[in-house]
Amino acid sequence: MEVKVDSVRVSQGSSVVYLRILDGSGYVIPVHIGEAESNALLKEINKQRQSRPLTHDMAKNMVQAVGYRVTKIRVTDIISNTYYARIHLGRVSGAPGAPPTDEVDVDARPSDAINLAVRFGAPMYCSKKIAEAASIPPAEQLGAAAAAAAALAAGAARGGRGLESNAEIVRSVREALSSYDDPTVMYQLQKELAIKEERFEDARAFHEHIVHEMTHNRLLRMVVAMETALADGRYDEAAKLRDEYRRVITEEALHAHKSSGGGSGGAAQGKEEQR
Repeated sequence: MEVKVDSVRVSQGSSVVYLRILDGSGYVIPVHIGEAESNALLKEINKQRQSRPLTHDMAKNMVQAVGYRVTKIRVTDIISNTYYARIHLGRVSGAPGAPPTDEVDVDARPSDAINLAVRFGAPMYCSKKIAEAASIPPAEQLGAAAAAAAALAAGAARGGRGLESNAEIVRSVREALSSYDDPTVMYQLQKELAIKEERFEDARAFHEHIVHEMTHNRLLRMVVAMETALADGRYDEAAKLRDEYRRVITEEALHAHKSSGGGSGGAAQGKEEQR
């Protein structure tokens, strides 16, 4: 399946390149890469020329110097959350515009493969297995969900939270996240098992369950928004989301208590007192 670089997100301690699947679905595949590789990719995408060649610029120059060029790259596998890729190289023939010959391919990290593909203008592909296992809904859909959760939090009363250091916010948000039972975890495990057993229809069904939870589960949207805010260093927003998350948790617990008969005991006691 053909993909292209959709966006690159760089935040404290984390860099992710999103590969958009070109099948009309808009789904993207997040690939975590190193800071140096993400910076090199952004510089090339934005055409920021350097006084001296970066590592991937040098690699491109070396490939061209021996008469080859990158014809395509493939993200071939994902094992234990680690992606594998292949870079295909073809010998440049003498005639302008002629197809390359003597094609060879080499093992590579996806971050290096993507950097070279962008520099050569070569197409990028991923296996169906990876598309089934790792793709997520379009970024704008997730972004809208996170924005909605942030808006809810911004409108909530702070309740005299007082001044908190960034470290205190991080710790308290992590504590809140640790108590959350993510409903997508089991779906993800079932999806990976289905892919391993080549039950791709089942895998797609589990994937749709994950998408449904991501777009309809209010608490999950808050959790995603909190994690994103922390990753981007937006600590005040993370604290607001945490406060709203705690409020919703409390409301749901009270509602569950009343639904399970917690409120009927008081009514029964009132009747007993009247007698």
